[in-house]
Amino acid sequence: MTRDLKEDFFRLDGAWASFELMTIRQRQDYLKPFRVLRCKIDAQVDFQASETQRSQTEATVLIEIFGDQELVAAGGRGPVHAVDNAMRKILEKHYPQLSEVRLEEFDVRLLHGVASDEEGHGAGALVRVLAIFADGDQRWGTVGVASDILQASVECIIDGLEWKLRGEQKH
Repeated sequence: MTRDLKEDFFRLDGAWASFELMTIRQRQDYLKPFRVLRCKIDAQVDFQASETQRSQTEATVLIEIFGDQELVAAGGRGPVHAVDNAMRKILEKHYPQLSEVRLEEFDVRLLHGVASDEEGHGAGALVRVLAIFADGDQRWGTVGVASDILQASVECIIDGLEWKLRGEQKH
């Protein structure tokens, strides 16, 4: 196994749903059930506020679904929760089965030594986000890798929801 393939494999370890999606997205007959076009996250941490009010996050998501673009905002107990809530506001209207999907585990790791520049260390390193989803019948893992933790997290959520819908052809 070449070094690049080994690195890709270890980034996908535990995230077989992302690996499967990577494969089926290459097929010419695969239609994505939705596309996230843009995501904006506004987060604030107020250390002077009470514990329950300390973190306030709102996410605005622009999704293309069935040829139309829909823009929606939602809040949450942090950026991942806010993005997930916003995406579901749109997607569950069209795909009610997504209401069964739960994010059960979420793990963030720095990928030291992957980047060749000086910023590839510490907080400047690539980030690998691994998420485990479940719907009552199945469990699946997804991965997002980026230099930005929020981008990697959003990629993870997209894969988790898209994997549940991978057989849907409603376009």
